[in-house]
Amino acid sequence: MVIALFAIVIMAVFGLLIARYTTTTQAVSAEDYLWAQALHSAESVVSLNILYRDGGGGLSAPPVPSVENISTHIEADTFVAAGTPAIIRVRADHATEVSRTVEAKYLLDLN
Repeated sequence: MVIALFAIVIMAVFGLLIARYTTTTQAVSAEDYLWAQALHSAESVVSLNILYRDGGGGLSAPPVPSVENISTHIEADTFVAAGTPAIIRVRADHATEVSRTVEAKYLLDLN
């Protein structure tokens, strides 16, 4: 009887540990996914704005791509004219407190 009770307690402890590990892993995976989504969104805004400025892609206006539940906005943009070093910084925020900022330093030479 004592051995059976001991085995049940050990099994219950293992079950709780496995449940806790599974829950933690699931939360971390979801946050990693949202982190990557925000990062790629910010990178795409930077790339598309630089592409727009150098005349590539036939873009008629500075693009701001939208991704579900992610808002992107340009925090800093020092572009004045071609041949002048510039910095663009874009921040992407997810509704659940995940945020990524991307900064690019570039020089457009349209010659």
